[in-house]
Amino acid sequence: MTRVAGILALLAGSLLAACGGAGTVEPPEPVTGLDAELTRVSSLAASCSGCHAVSGGAIIDLSDYTAAKLKTALQTYRTDLEGTTVMHRLARGYSEEEIAAIASYLGADTQ
Repeated sequence: MTRVAGILALLAGSLLAACGGAGTVEPPEPVTGLDAELTRVSSLAASCSGCHAVSGGAIIDLSDYTAAKLKTALQTYRTDLEGTTVMHRLARGYSEEEIAAIASYLGADTQ
C-alpha cells in the first residue's frame, strides 16, 4: 500500500467512525504488473493531449505519427539545449525509457 493510499484509508475510516459508520474502510488493491506500467505510461502521455488534441487545434495532431517519429521528435526536443519552448522543457523531464514508452503508447502504428 502506498503512503497516500494508507493515509486516505485512515482518514476515510476516521470519517466513518465520526459519522456513526461501523467497521473500517479497506484500502483499494494496489495496481501491479502490466496494469501499473500502462497506468504510469498513460499518465505521462496524457500531458500531450492538453496541446495536441485530435480536433485540429493550432498545435499539430499526433494521431498519424508513428512511434519512431514521436520518439525521434521527443529525443530531439530533449537534447536541444538551445530550445526554450514548452516541448523542450517537457521533454527534458523525461528519461529515455519514458520517451520510448510515451512514443510507443501514442504511436499510430501501435494502436
